[in-house]
Amino acid sequence: MKIDDFNVVADLIGMKKRSREAVWLMEVEGMTGYFAAKQMDLSESTVSRAHARFRRALRQLNALAGHLPLPLH
Repeated sequence: MKIDDFNVVADLIGMKKRSREAVWLMEVEGMTGYFAAKQMDLSESTVSRAHARFRRALRQLNALAGHLPLPLH
C-alpha cells in the first residue's frame, strides 16, 4: 500500500497521528499490534481499535469501488 493511499483512508476516518503511525507499522511494516503499541507508547486496545477502524474503512471503500464514480447531485 502506498503512503498516499494509506493517508486518504486514515484522513477519511479522522485517525490521530500516533494511532495512524501504529497502524502503518502493522499494515506496511508487518509489526504486531503489541509491538506497534509499545513503539508508539499507546495501549494495545487503542491500537487494536484504530486498526479495526482502518480495515473496516478499507473494506467499505473497496466495496464501493465497483460503483464509482458516484453521481453528484
